[in-house]
Amino acid sequence: MRGVTDFASAPRRRWAGLAGLVAFSGNVLGVVALADVPSAYRLGRLDAWVREAQSSPVASTLSALSFAAGLLGLAAWVREFGAEQGGTRARSGADLAAATALVNAAASLVPAAVALRHGCASTDCHALGRTLLRLSLSVDALFNLGLGVGLVLIAVPPRRERMRLLALAAGLASIPVAGQALWDPAARLLVIAGPLWLALVLTTSVRWLSRHAARA
Repeated sequence: MRGVTDFASAPRRRWAGLAGLVAFSGNVLGVVALADVPSAYRLGRLDAWVREAQSSPVASTLSALSFAAGLLGLAAWVREFGAEQGGTRARSGADLAAATALVNAAASLVPAAVALRHGCASTDCHALGRTLLRLSLSVDALFNLGLGVGLVLIAVPPRRERMRLLALAAGLASIPVAGQALWDPAARLLVIAGPLWLALVLTTSVRWLSRHAARA
């Protein structure tokens, strides 16, 4: 019966693996594109973020689109990851992470709207841009919280499985990043959390796709 279930889930795993590659690539490209926008997603640098976004509209727009695509891919990937681990708790955690990823996918497009407001240099316009970027930052913080709690729910109990242990580490590291909405230094923790959950996404996606290729 287990073999029949695995066979039936193979196509779904393949699409989830492809979604995982989109999640990995989109989020990496989104970060790389912000090389000329160093104040992005930093609470203490919102004013600078507005100026940098408007002076680098192409980079800001490319980053926004990449993040949006990556988050949509992540939502599909995490639901399959939760289903693979099994259990009501894992599925609930996956649903939580997926829901916050989808909301953040929409919010990640907000910086592009700010960047593309050409000729908008008035005080009121700058204040509006600042408010919109603060909103995008807050939703991103919510996503980190949802992803962190979701991965922890999926991973516990961790057992002695590398993917569950990596998921637990990524989840625990992501939760404090949510503090970025209220405390600027919390954003620095992303240098730890980001590589952990990106490694989890890439590893599981490659494994799913490799299994599909072996069956073909």
